[in-house]
Amino acid sequence: SSLWPESDNFLHFDTLTPFANHLNVDLDALSNELMVVKPMLQNKLLTSIIDLYIELHLFKEAFSKLTAVIKSTMTIPVSSTTCERTFSKMKTIKTTVRNSMTDVRLSDIYLLAIERDLDINFEQIIDAFSDIHKNSRIILK
Repeated sequence: SSLWPESDNFLHFDTLTPFANHLNVDLDALSNELMVVKPMLQNKLLTSIIDLYIELHLFKEAFSKLTAVIKSTMTIPVSSTTCERTFSKMKTIKTTVRNSMTDVRLSDIYLLAIERDLDINFEQIIDAFSDIHKNSRIILK
């Protein structure tokens, strides 16, 4: 929450410390960077962590510790989503009926189920996008 611009804890050192420790970031350098960044971002309209990263990307050498923490934070949801999807698939495949399968066979079935290709209807996506953005310069229909 300390990297979310709309949070009450935005850029508070105390709330960032446990995560920064986990990443082996120099806490003194991070504290100094936060003292400089806070006034710099005070008048900026930031609504998400991505906006924060884009704003600081121009100064990535000056705020290397903070940008490292932000980049690590942005990758966490992707990683946990993949794990959740995998465990969800495992729960549907590994039932009491299929309990007698060997580990090799289960591993192959998991791989097929988790990494299968999705059928995406691109026409439907383009139509939905076109309906939402009627003033687009590109004619989609």
